[in-house]
Amino acid sequence: MGETAVAEKSKGISGTAVKLIALAAMFIDHFAAIFLSDYLNLRIPDDLTQEQYTELFEAEPALVGLNMLMVVMRLVGRFGFPLFAFLLVEGFEHTRSLRKYALNMLIFALISELPFNLGFSSVLLFPSYQNVFFTLLLGLMCITFTRFFTQTAKNNSTLKPLFYVAAFLAGPSVTYMLFARFWVGIVLNGAVLGNVINTPVLFIIMGASGLVTLLIFILIGSKWETAKKNAFTGVILPFFVFGLIAELLMTDYSAGGVLTILVIYLLRKRKMLSFALGCLVLFLMDFSEVTAFLMLIPVGLYNGTRGMKMNKYVFYAFYPVHIGLIYLLTLIMGYTTFALK
Repeated sequence: MGETAVAEKSKGISGTAVKLIALAAMFIDHFAAIFLSDYLNLRIPDDLTQEQYTELFEAEPALVGLNMLMVVMRLVGRFGFPLFAFLLVEGFEHTRSLRKYALNMLIFALISELPFNLGFSSVLLFPSYQNVFFTLLLGLMCITFTRFFTQTAKNNSTLKPLFYVAAFLAGPSVTYMLFARFWVGIVLNGAVLGNVINTPVLFIIMGASGLVTLLIFILIGSKWETAKKNAFTGVILPFFVFGLIAELLMTDYSAGGVLTILVIYLLRKRKMLSFALGCLVLFLMDFSEVTAFLMLIPVGLYNGTRGMKMNKYVFYAFYPVHIGLIYLLTLIMGYTTFALK
């Protein structure tokens, strides 16, 4: 029996292999988003007419090839975030110290911010867009509180009043994601509703939907057991809080990234399904995320083992280091600039 288990473990790919795939995809994406993008922006001015674009591409067909290459590389880059979200949940499940895990993520989020700003904005200080480490950290905090409500304190009756708070927040959460983050709602608003849902109207709809969901869950949840009420609270309340923080901080992938991590965590015992639904969340945010579904292959092959032992800080440091190096190369080549803010 033990030999069979060992043999099964030897098949497939390890966690280290999945990490390397994610890192490679991330490097490809960022090289395209920083180096190639800045080069093409320099060579192809924004104010050209359609006729001038045609003349430029006819005179320099290599620009067309580079532009197509950049698109392909960005699509490959979509492999990265769902794999990192998957690995985050795996790490959360097996970490010996959640506090240290979160602290490491926070430290590298802060370290990464300056190279991230330079790479993607060419300025040292850019508060309008934060790096993905912050999204992963907020996702980690979200599933930490979800576990508390669904496992540690699932039968704690003193938490039952929070059920009604969560019931109210369910409406605004769904409404915001639909009309502000998911292309389904955005297209519906533009193509069918005539762009009537602007920011003030959206807040009114969110408030109204909150009252509706509160009434619904008061009716259907009146006979729910404490554990079921706490489980509902543990899904809605952490997502609302940490998704809101992600939106306010304007992190990479924002609330959609937090939701992706939460979905993968909730269905973690069915890895393929959880990953597919996590990819679906990303796809609903952006059509280009469709290539993320290809990563069902390595996730399906993942055997649950750690694999080759490597210093974990190498994986953390790869993010700020490779962005910084790509930016420096782009700067040296004269394709970008530097400014404090």
